[in-house]
Amino acid sequence: MVDEEDSMRGSKRNETQNTVALPKNKTRRSKKNAAAPMWELPNHIASDILSRLPLKSIFRCKRVCKAWRNVILEPYFAELHLSRSPLSLIFYRNGNSNNNNDDNSSSSSHFEIFQLHDPPISGYRIARMKFSTEIYFPHMDIRVVASCNGVVLLSNHPSKDLVIVCNPLRAQRFILPKPQRLAVPYSRSDIGFEFGHSSATGQYKVLRYIRTYTPPISMEFEIYTLGIDDEWRSLRYTAKPPTIYDTTLVFLNGVLHWIGNEKTTIFYFDIEKEQFGSFPLPSHIGDHCTDLAVVDNQLYIYDRYYDGLQFWAMKDYGDFGSWTLEWDIEESITRGFDPICKPLKMLRDGSLLMMCNSFCPRKQVIKITLVPNVQIKKIILASYNPQTKVLKKIKHRGILLWGTSVADVPCLFSPMGFEMAILKSLR
Repeated sequence: MVDEEDSMRGSKRNETQNTVALPKNKTRRSKKNAAAPMWELPNHIASDILSRLPLKSIFRCKRVCKAWRNVILEPYFAELHLSRSPLSLIFYRNGNSNNNNDDNSSSSSHFEIFQLHDPPISGYRIARMKFSTEIYFPHMDIRVVASCNGVVLLSNHPSKDLVIVCNPLRAQRFILPKPQRLAVPYSRSDIGFEFGHSSATGQYKVLRYIRTYTPPISMEFEIYTLGIDDEWRSLRYTAKPPTIYDTTLVFLNGVLHWIGNEKTTIFYFDIEKEQFGSFPLPSHIGDHCTDLAVVDNQLYIYDRYYDGLQFWAMKDYGDFGSWTLEWDIEESITRGFDPICKPLKMLRDGSLLMMCNSFCPRKQVIKITLVPNVQIKKIILASYNPQTKVLKKIKHRGILLWGTSVADVPCLFSPMGFEMAILKSLR
């Protein structure tokens, strides 16, 4: 349920607000020429209109009348809205933590969604869209670790033996079985998760990997299919599995991608086939802390050289000769920005929207954590215009903490595999 700042005063609206008023000096019009109230429009027309609204407005419209509520609850409407929705930053707030955006944040656990529309001149005003959740585990540090099509994956830190799949907009959740293979002492191994979807089968799968630092360094992989598996399955591979080390995994076209340690190869994992593979990085791209991103359904490499930034796009997915330099931001332009800048989306004016990080001032750290000597990074939104060669910060309200969010498009419906997993858990 959305915690609205402006509560609705009633579910009914005066018909005069939704119809064209007749002039007093005119005679009564025929039914053929009379304007129909909004709620009497055919469902497909009402869906087309309502699906263009921001999330906050949609949840308000849902309370206006039964007709609009029924339209918004239709799967067709959810798919239409998903195709038109902008990218969002999805945050999870622990009920027992102080990591809130501001003084008005609720102490109960909840999700917050920040929709990344093209920013107005005055900058972003963070929409306080809170979605309550029953996910509450006292004395546990629960964090967002991955997402796919609006379905979010949470896990506890540092042990990561608790895995939760949830849809923030539907207030639905499902706890995955506890993995049999747990990590050895935290300082000698690490655990990560990723989330993917097969368009051919409609299945959603969670990939879990364990990296052991004790020589020789080794990798183990497990997978879980929502609605199908009763426990985690170990992945079998004929050759030595690829290593995942200090890199970002990105999902595109049914495949998870990441860059290998030697910075010369992109490894991938096919979600449907459950197979590993690789292809070479182009030789003309440098190896300066290279990482991957997905921008507008294209695979990107962003290369940080000294203090400058280069962004390369694979224009034709699978064509290794189609890598094209899209943006080259010089060192003099990036001065004053943290070198970690993740590309998010293209704006209408051709600018690139990025998410950078910066250390919170000491006063903000004490306000958030109540601990004075802790370093915390916050998110800074910035845009780069290739025509004017200007990189500027975008103002927004509230403190968005680095490493506590995922960039995805929230979804008003849950996939069938997710629904099946919930039903199986209730048996």
